[in-house]
Amino acid sequence: MARAEGILRVLIIDSSLTDADVIVNVLRSAGHAVRATREDKPAAIEKLLSAQNWELILCREHVADVQPMDILNLIQHLDKDLPCIIITDDKTHEADYFTTNAKDIVLFEDKQRLQFVINREIDNLFIRRLARRNERALRESEKRSKTLLDSSRDAVAYMHEGMHIYVNQAYLDLFGYQESEDVAGLPILDLFSADDHPKFKAVFRQFTEQPDAPPVTLMGNGLTADGVTFKAEIQFSHARVEGEDCTQVVIRDDTVINEQAAPVVTLVDEHDQLTGLYNRSRFIDELEKTVRRAAEGEGDAQLLYLTLDDFLSIKEKVGLGTSEVILKSVSDLLQNNLAEHEIIGHYGDQVFTIIVPHHDDAYVDERAESFRRTIDDYVSHVSGKTIDLHCSVGIARINESQLTAEAVLENADSAAMKAQHLGGNQVMRFHAQTSEIEQQSSEVWHKQLQTALQEDKFTLFYQPIVSLHGEEQEFYEVLLRLQVNDEFIAADKFIHHAVQLKMMTEIDKWVIRSALKALTIHRQRFPKTRFFIKLSEQSLHEEAFVDWLSASLSAQQLTARSLIFEVSETMAIDNVEQVSHVIERLQSLGCEFGLEHFGSGIDFSNSLKAFNVDYLKINGTFVENMAHDAENQAAVKAIIEMTKEAGKRSIAEFVSDANSLALLWRLGVDYAQGYYIHEPSAEMNYNFEDDEL
Repeated sequence: MARAEGILRVLIIDSSLTDADVIVNVLRSAGHAVRATREDKPAAIEKLLSAQNWELILCREHVADVQPMDILNLIQHLDKDLPCIIITDDKTHEADYFTTNAKDIVLFEDKQRLQFVINREIDNLFIRRLARRNERALRESEKRSKTLLDSSRDAVAYMHEGMHIYVNQAYLDLFGYQESEDVAGLPILDLFSADDHPKFKAVFRQFTEQPDAPPVTLMGNGLTADGVTFKAEIQFSHARVEGEDCTQVVIRDDTVINEQAAPVVTLVDEHDQLTGLYNRSRFIDELEKTVRRAAEGEGDAQLLYLTLDDFLSIKEKVGLGTSEVILKSVSDLLQNNLAEHEIIGHYGDQVFTIIVPHHDDAYVDERAESFRRTIDDYVSHVSGKTIDLHCSVGIARINESQLTAEAVLENADSAAMKAQHLGGNQVMRFHAQTSEIEQQSSEVWHKQLQTALQEDKFTLFYQPIVSLHGEEQEFYEVLLRLQVNDEFIAADKFIHHAVQLKMMTEIDKWVIRSALKALTIHRQRFPKTRFFIKLSEQSLHEEAFVDWLSASLSAQQLTARSLIFEVSETMAIDNVEQVSHVIERLQSLGCEFGLEHFGSGIDFSNSLKAFNVDYLKINGTFVENMAHDAENQAAVKAIIEMTKEAGKRSIAEFVSDANSLALLWRLGVDYAQGYYIHEPSAEMNYNFEDDEL
């Protein structure tokens, strides 16, 4: 995990050997022992990132075949905790990287700042690695402690405020209970004779009032579930469980244990009785070892989560006995297909799990495909019935980013489920945080977005904005989606690519044209409907935009009042003069205007003074957690009061639960919008006349 022999492993993306040497000298002058590799070819870069461990990537902005965004997407695709610093000759395009996972943008000539940024990111990286190591150590310690408690012959329990929160098996056996749920939340007094309650209360109260008190022991009469009493020694001591202060209770009865009795030996079988493969418990042990090795920089691996498609239907069709014969045959097929050092387990029912100790995605994809083909080619003939088997395989990486075996299993399971939902009999790789489509290069995105514009592959969704205290109106916010196969991709997944490719004006115009057509049709039945539409910074700087909008409204025979345009507060602050100019021109047409994510600025009262807007959409991060966060409530209340004083109308976005909606109503917000009210939909079917709100 830590720096190997003090060496800092750095990958430099640069076409100039001379400039790369300059960067290495900057690192060495900062006191680092550097092992640097320079590369400028995409395929070689991907291979280096997959096969080796690095502490830092330094990416020059202008390299012929490699764009910084491609490197940033690759890091995210590989799920690497790897800081990337972009080194540029000028900061013309600096803002393009603000919404990416780049750690900083530094001028090549600014050697002092480059040293500062590198030192900061290296320190942060090793703090994160140390935190992951400590968390793993804590989990392992807790696991060992729980194992010791579960196997202890002493009856042990943990209590919080006099109620049981954990008991071991010896404790259950002593008091005659079957399951831990039988005593969960049960006061400890219920387990002792009523005659002992006064003494018990006095000792326990005095003990709990002294956080530093040493362990206390008293004698009493325990009471079993069947009402039988027994003499017991009770010891209290202070403890902490999962960060909470609690009391450890150890109870020993007066029964004489026959030391001559033969010890009971429990043999733990590591193999599944049906298939002969590692069982779930042993496989998880192996997976935990693999996760630990990856975290220590001893090599990445990958997990295959193979689940038989429609196996429950097959079981119903052939019966339990025959289905077990099929599972045994499948396990034999998979075991015969194992490569050297691969580990397989029967995780449960129709699920098999395989650890492939290899970092290369292409190799692991082929291994997963090989297992899939093995099942696909097999036809079972059991009990005179022909069963055609198929399977779905999910793949998840095992690298330093994964804290636990459980996390890796969840990722692989998620990918396998997605493969099944898409029809099954296929291999699917898990991608952290971002979908596969988000990993595409800038060139691919340019083609994808151009095709969407030309072939109407974009789609509009609509989310209602409802009145709480404002004038009754029929508002919908227009939301953009990109249709890829049968999936609708939300704008926040691809819009930054459109910004970088300078395509936002074209996309804005597509949205407005399509929205106006939809609004014209919808208003034939619902003439009060109005649309909120987002405007990009690029459209604000398009001189002919307002004239184009006026002509488009005329073509659809719609009044400008049917539209309310909105921009984010932060973007408006960065373009005060231009935004004010556009607001004035749009309002002269008859449109209204709003600021969304209001409250993002340091002093949002300045935004009210700077812009003559009609609506303020309260930053959703305040609204989302306001029911449980006093500071967020105070911020929302202040914004609502400020808007009322300014004669504006307020809209709360991201309303996600009933408590937040009720609180917003009490605070006097004019309008509300969010998934609790209505999810975005391709249809405008919200009933604004429903007075349920």
